[in-house]
This record gives sequence, C-alpha cells and structure tokens, in this order.
Amino acid sequence: MKTAFTLFFLFFLISCAQLDGGELNKNRQDVMTEKVENKDINLPSGSTILEEDGGFTLEKLLSGITGSGSSSVNYNASSLMFNVSLDKLSFMPLLSVDKNAGVIVTDWYGIGDSNDRIKINVRISGQELVSENITVTLFKQSYDGSKWVDKGQNVDQAVKIKKSILQEAIALDVASQL
Repeated sequence: MKTAFTLFFLFFLISCAQLDGGELNKNRQDVMTEKVENKDINLPSGSTILEEDGGFTLEKLLSGITGSGSSSVNYNASSLMFNVSLDKLSFMPLLSVDKNAGVIVTDWYGIGDSNDRIKINVRISGQELVSENITVTLFKQSYDGSKWVDKGQNVDQAVKIKKSILQEAIALDVASQL
C-alpha cells in the first residue's frame, strides 16, 4: 500500500513538472483570445484588445466593427442588437439562445418578493438598427397559492425593454464609427 501511494505521488509530481510552460503560463492576451473565440465574438484578425497592463480600451474593443476599411470584420447590426439583448437579459436564466436565428428565450424569473414572475422572448429579424427588426414579448404569471396563473403579455414593459435594447445598440454603433 505504501509503495502504491509513493508511486502515485511520484507520478503526480512528474505530471505537474511537465506543465511548466503549458496552461499555467498563458499570458493575458492568449487567455482573452481564447475567451473571445469561445464566445463567438468577431474581432479583426491579428488585433489585440488588451493593453500591456491587461486592461481594455474602448478603441481596441470596438476597432474593426464599423464594417469599412481594410481591418473590418463581418459584424452586422443584427449581431450588435443581439449581443445588447443578451447583455440586458443576462440577469435572467436563459432557456434558448440562437445567434444565427436571432432568438433569445428566457426561463421564468421571479420578481422580487412578490408572487409574480416573468418570461421574455426576443427576436432579431433584420440587419438594420430599427424598431421593426426587434420583437420583444414579455409574459407574466402570478402564484395564487397552489398554481401559477397566466396573466398574459405585458406589452408596456416589452416596449420599454425593446426601446432600451435599440437605444443601446444604436449608441454602440455610433461609438464604433467614431
């Protein structure tokens, strides 16, 4: 038993020693590049978004998003609106996210300490940053003590969310063109 433990411990130490230059020593740019690739964020090839000290700059983060010039990327308005929508709904549990179809479906989310909960569906249907290209639907339910009762759609809140998403997407688009 003692020999088996010693062999296991020795194997563990040798395995750890072989990691000297591998995953443990990735620099911040490598880690950020990997995270960006895993999140399906399109950045210009060869670009870096981190400063030497590891911080971000808005200029580097938004560079190449304008769609013009030699360093442009395939980044369209619907993608921007989709990402803003996803960011705005990030506090809620997500059931389905399909960037290609432009659809975000949240799970039910309890509102504070009340017996109410909401569910939001977002659909991005076009390339331009206009109201007609985004649909937001907000469903509401209340708990009556034994079951959840549908209260239908809350159109007013859905319109507010839609306007918020559209305004932020337009602001980011304008900022990226500066």
